[in-house]
Amino acid sequence: MSSETKRRRVVVIGLWHLGSVNAVGFCEKGYRVTGIETDPARLSRLREGHPPLYEPGLEEALGRHARSGSLQFEGSFEAVAEADWVVIAYDSPVNDRDEVDISPVARAARGAAPHLRHDTPILVTSQVPLGTCERLDAVVHEINPSWRSGIVYVPENLKLGQAIARFLEPDMLVLGSANPQHAQAALELYQPFSTEKLTMDLKSAEMVKHALNTFLATSITFINEIANLSARLGADAVAVGQALRLDKRIGRAALLTPGLGFSGGTLARDVRQLKTFADELGQKAPLLDAIFAVNEGTFDQVVAILQRRLGTLVGRTIGLLGLTYKAGTSTVRRSPALKVIERLTQAGAVSAAYDPQADPDELREAAISVRRVGSVVELAAQADALVLLTEWPEFRDVGGDVAQAMARPLLVDTKNYLDPAKVKAAGFEYEGFGRS
Repeated sequence: MSSETKRRRVVVIGLWHLGSVNAVGFCEKGYRVTGIETDPARLSRLREGHPPLYEPGLEEALGRHARSGSLQFEGSFEAVAEADWVVIAYDSPVNDRDEVDISPVARAARGAAPHLRHDTPILVTSQVPLGTCERLDAVVHEINPSWRSGIVYVPENLKLGQAIARFLEPDMLVLGSANPQHAQAALELYQPFSTEKLTMDLKSAEMVKHALNTFLATSITFINEIANLSARLGADAVAVGQALRLDKRIGRAALLTPGLGFSGGTLARDVRQLKTFADELGQKAPLLDAIFAVNEGTFDQVVAILQRRLGTLVGRTIGLLGLTYKAGTSTVRRSPALKVIERLTQAGAVSAAYDPQADPDELREAAISVRRVGSVVELAAQADALVLLTEWPEFRDVGGDVAQAMARPLLVDTKNYLDPAKVKAAGFEYEGFGRS
């Protein structure tokens, strides 16, 4: 890292998952960083060294950079006056209809506007609908007519549980702007990042994010449609997916492992946004409709498997292995587990769960009917069946002690995460997704 990099300051606004990772990530690249958090309680916890959620390596990195002086936290937008770059990095909230709320991003832009130096660009990395950045640019220029820079959209591509590594070594960086000079200013910020960088107009960059997540959602939906057929025809959809990934036209990283569908927050948000655009244009979008239909069917499939194995679920206790959105995080917001619990409740079942990291405050906010226990064995002793929902590494070794604790050792693996032979050898009745 150069001495020039060390002297320059990045101001990151919005410090939940995306913003916290951006803040420590830019510190790792040698910048001085100021994080702005307007929520007093969250600001206090950040200053004490506690990030807003669990992400591997985040708390250690946050504390290390705060102690070194390269990372500090403020509660006022006045800190923007010291910025060479301003990064708006709110995790845009999504309602129950997968519609994005951009109000935190808009408030951040308005709050930063009066304090901007004339040449300081604003980089938006939050997920926003197409057309948002052009509107934000106009608002900031109206508030601060002396501002000569602009909005640059840099769509994030982080993954819960792997966020810091993906921030530091992204597959690519997309930078959208209305002016090549603004894009160049943003490129200077990302100079320490060794990856391909693509510059384009604002709307194209916003569409990149919609298109990427919709493509990933389509991949998940496609393999689950194959899985539905495979399970009934005697084929193994996991093996099919493995073969498809070896075809270079598809690729090893493709999301082609059958299992529980995606839920809220990320992929669904962008599929829903494209569907909204299509509706507004009066254009039919049958593929987008099919993605939602097939995806929602995977959650119904959990109940169907249990009913086929157990009969009625009324009064049955179903033990859930995992509640969080993904392994390696504490968040349960819009987790697939919430949809499964909802369907189990509708079927008359009682849900109990074990998860090593699930945030209790978020569980209370979700207002779901689930009893949380302290271990896998404790869960098994209460359950008529176990359903794996989150790929926590400790679940890989579920063994004979767990099976023996159950009256009927039935285990449904909604992620095809476990080795069927090992699970059966431990004494379980095993059922995966899309496996006959």
